[in-house]
Amino acid sequence: MRVKKFRPRESRDKLIYSDGIVEGIVLLAVSEIPYAEIYRGVGGRKQAEDAVKVVIDKSNVSVDVIVSIHYSQCVSDMAFKIQEAVKYNVESMTDYNVVSINVSVKGVMFEDVVINNNGNGDDANGNGEIKAVSETSNNAGDETPQKKD
Repeated sequence: MRVKKFRPRESRDKLIYSDGIVEGIVLLAVSEIPYAEIYRGVGGRKQAEDAVKVVIDKSNVSVDVIVSIHYSQCVSDMAFKIQEAVKYNVESMTDYNVVSINVSVKGVMFEDVVINNNGNGDDANGNGEIKAVSETSNNAGDETPQKKD
């Protein structure tokens, strides 16, 4: 009679994350940065998941992300902030090592954004809408001085 030895699989004690989990972490990291958002294409028809590409190789991760930034921000500084945020979030939430993060800026936002207490680009009511902010003075209640002859 022949007896086979049982050999445990190597992947038995490993935790494996799907590409979608890492993409979600990248989307979260970009959403936390003021004046930056995931590129949605012309007219906003493109899905947010299409702007993030994740390649996982053993324990290494490469990320490509396409973003839009506010016109008042420096492109290179914003790209560096996005790289730092993505690297920190992916490495702290998973066991992967981030080897490269490529940030492509394909859009510019021209709306004036009001930053609320949590740092998101929401309006003053916090309902997620970005509205143009203008400063106008309203003198409806003031009386204009009249000239005396």
